[in-house]
Amino acid sequence: MKRSQKTMISLFMLTLGLLLATPPIQAEPKVTLNPSNLTVVGTQCPAFFKCPPVKRNLLIQTNEAIANLQLITLDLNRGDSSAVVPSNAIHITLPSKSVQLEQPLTVPVEFDFDKIPSGEYSGKMLVVYDDGELSVPVIVRLKDHWLFPLLALLLGVGLGIGVSAYRNDGMHRDEIVVQVGRIRTQMQGDSELAPSFQGKIAGYLVDVETTVTAKRWDEARQAVNQAQAIWDKWRKERENWVTLGNYLSELFDSLKDLNNNDAPYVQAILSQLENVQRQAADKEATQKFREDLDHLRQQISCYKRGETKLEQFDILRNELTQLVPNKDESLRRISQGLQNDLDELSPRDQKAVQDWQKKVNNAIDELDQEIKQQTPAETPGTQITARDANYTTPPKLPKPVPEVISAQPSPKQAARNIYWFNWLSYAIAVGLLAGAGFGKLYATQPMFGANSWSDYFSLLAWGFGAEATRDAITKVVRDWKLPGLK
Repeated sequence: MKRSQKTMISLFMLTLGLLLATPPIQAEPKVTLNPSNLTVVGTQCPAFFKCPPVKRNLLIQTNEAIANLQLITLDLNRGDSSAVVPSNAIHITLPSKSVQLEQPLTVPVEFDFDKIPSGEYSGKMLVVYDDGELSVPVIVRLKDHWLFPLLALLLGVGLGIGVSAYRNDGMHRDEIVVQVGRIRTQMQGDSELAPSFQGKIAGYLVDVETTVTAKRWDEARQAVNQAQAIWDKWRKERENWVTLGNYLSELFDSLKDLNNNDAPYVQAILSQLENVQRQAADKEATQKFREDLDHLRQQISCYKRGETKLEQFDILRNELTQLVPNKDESLRRISQGLQNDLDELSPRDQKAVQDWQKKVNNAIDELDQEIKQQTPAETPGTQITARDANYTTPPKLPKPVPEVISAQPSPKQAARNIYWFNWLSYAIAVGLLAGAGFGKLYATQPMFGANSWSDYFSLLAWGFGAEATRDAITKVVRDWKLPGLK
């Protein structure tokens, strides 16, 4: 027992002696940095401008004096390794190369972001001193200046407002103006366009100008459609309209050949001809126009036949007057009465016309019978017989109305302005959708194509789904019936 205690004491004394004989080890100074890492958020300057550098301060503290202090900057790499913040863009102003105890050193650090692409950069900065070194993590987040994003946003809003405004007003106006211009051009190119059609179309175009000025698009479109309908009516059966128009001129000439152009009968026919000429464009088709002209031809023919009958009566009157001179006065009164009755007839009153024809035929028959009962007072060589009255000159009646056949309508040509607007709208939509998908799925993917099926089908699915989504959103917004959306 005593022996073990002596052994333990000997070992303790030996250990204590060794500890006292070993020289003390000098401790390394403790250096602290505040902040422990630098995070800088900055904004690029617009072109042609020089922005001031972004400043940060790094505080160095130590529990012992240190010397030969250095701060070494390294390049900062962007996450995709496609751009860097070079070390010469980080400026350090080192006030002193030594730090004393309880005398912290403030080191200004400036970051110059001129001509550096936007993105997030990371790296480190080294703090080197005698007997040691430290590293300071550095993170820089840089974004574009607000000017260009704002301009892009305003441009997008402006384009949207412009498209909306064009759809609300400009598109309607252009549609109408294009159609009006096309109608005017086609009218000017047709030298045989009937006056009735010219006047009708011109009236509708005046309505178009008035309603367009007042922005009453529905009324303007209705007026221009009516003008287009009149023009299409002319164009579909142009040859028929021209033929019937020429025939109408012949009917006017036939009236001029009548003996008494001032007669009420003739004036009534003239009025009807003028009405038919003015209202030709209102006819549903040339067949109806032809029926009206044929009706007027019959009325003119009826008057001409009446004149021929009166001429036949006068021949017989002259013959009877030569046989019985004292009847000349009464026969002249009868002839004048028949002429007056003919002139006073209404062309539309067919019964009165038929009664007059019976009356003049009876008068002719009576004269013929009375002539046959008289003793001829002249020699057979100079005698006028009742038989000669049947050989009066036949009346020059108007020719029959030409037959017409309805034509098939011709197709309409789309307006160039609307054509290009539709294509431009699709091009913009496709460009925006494709650009967004390409940037998202390709431009930002550093390893695009490594998984061919997945990568390319993602692009295909984006293109298909983006258009479907755009169309669905458009329909939903349209259902809201907001002002300016249709």
